[in-house]
Amino acid sequence: MKHLNITNTFVQSFLVCLLTLTGQSIQAQDQYPSKPISLIVPYGPGGSTDQLARALGEGMSKQLKQPVIIEFKPGAGGTLGAAQMARTKPDGYSLTMLPISVFRQPYLQTVTYDPLKDLSYIATVSNYTYAIAVMAEAKWKTINELVEDAKANPGKFSYSGSAQYSSNHLSMVEIGRIAGIEWTFIPYKGDAEGLTALFGGHVQVVASTSTVLPFVKSGKVRVLATVGDKRPADFQDAPTLQEAGYPVVMHSPLGIAGPAGLPSSIIEKLDKAIATTLQDPKFKESMATLGIELSYRDHKEYAAYAVKTFAQEKTIIERLSKETQK
Repeated sequence: MKHLNITNTFVQSFLVCLLTLTGQSIQAQDQYPSKPISLIVPYGPGGSTDQLARALGEGMSKQLKQPVIIEFKPGAGGTLGAAQMARTKPDGYSLTMLPISVFRQPYLQTVTYDPLKDLSYIATVSNYTYAIAVMAEAKWKTINELVEDAKANPGKFSYSGSAQYSSNHLSMVEIGRIAGIEWTFIPYKGDAEGLTALFGGHVQVVASTSTVLPFVKSGKVRVLATVGDKRPADFQDAPTLQEAGYPVVMHSPLGIAGPAGLPSSIIEKLDKAIATTLQDPKFKESMATLGIELSYRDHKEYAAYAVKTFAQEKTIIERLSKETQK
């Protein structure tokens, strides 16, 4: 009987502790956020992603009543934020921007995260606009002139971009494959560095996001083509690669994610803060000035997109690998 009483006492104590912890967890979620939130940008400072992150963080701060602190983690093809999430407590205080390379890199190298197991998808915020550009004084007036010159001079052309196997890199790889060009890719940690390489004469061409826009407006750079399925508003004078005769289209959405296991109530709060920010007229105006195309998917749509895209990227990389081995 004494043993039974001890057992009952233990069980009762355990249940009290469990209920207390559960209550504290629910209360913490209800009070979220109660301290600053960290948002990782997986590229170097100075580019369009940096500017988008700062503006988005400011808008989210207003909605959540807590600061959103930007943290830069460039390298590894834009996947260091995802890797950080794989070892981060799912409490909503550490988030990352998520480029499409997160779904691509696992097929290219060993990574420390699983896109389908280690991340909680919150929302997409934008689509990257990729432009192929040269210095304004360059002799090439069209993408076709550049391609013909590069084809006639194998191994003598190089181009810069933000990261190896990023969408801007793959768009140039595809042009090279279709046109039979031998040119060299020089990867950098961000678009700002890639443009600096162009300005310094270290490369002839840059494949950049809308970070290039101010230099186009100032007359320093000429855009020869864009890589989406339609002409972006800021580059209406430049054809898409499809229009120029190259069947190349690259879509590259950018989203926000947290660690796996993030409570649904926190995901919904963050999703709502992002959606509200993206609808703010001042935010939309500032993004338009930067040439950033906004594109929103809620957390459910984004999670479904992740599953679909992870499978599609495998097909793309396998095809490119076969082409490289020929």
